[in-house]
Amino acid sequence: MTDQRPKLPADQVAGRRKAAVRTALWMGLVAVVIYVGFILTGVIGR
Repeated sequence: MTDQRPKLPADQVAGRRKAAVRTALWMGLVAVVIYVGFILTGVIGR
């Protein structure tokens, strides 16, 4: 089986990887904020 994807220059690969990492970190941060929000509403709601 051969790889049909086009070969990208190294700088484009690095740029895409950096963007993917940045997106993953933002998504993780949003998840933590939501998690903490649920915990706080449970604590405050008592």
